[in-house]
Amino acid sequence: MEKDIPQTVTFKSDELMCYGVLNYDGNEMMAAITGYDLNVKFNMRLINSLADAENCANALADVFYQALMEQLLERKADFVKPEPTL
Repeated sequence: MEKDIPQTVTFKSDELMCYGVLNYDGNEMMAAITGYDLNVKFNMRLINSLADAENCANALADVFYQALMEQLLERKADFVKPEPTL
């Protein structure tokens, strides 16, 4: 039985892609999606109107919101916890 031999892939530094969100003063990234061979594709066959595009963007926002909440909860961020009721 042959073991899988790991493959090494090399990228050039100028092939790094980055999509991000700057903070309010524009000096620092609040979030970033970075990587080599990063490919963002939209199924243009299904996006036929502004409403379709908005729905797609909103759904992607929900995906990233869930990922953000998971990371916040893992770090036990105090501001995520609900305020105690009296």
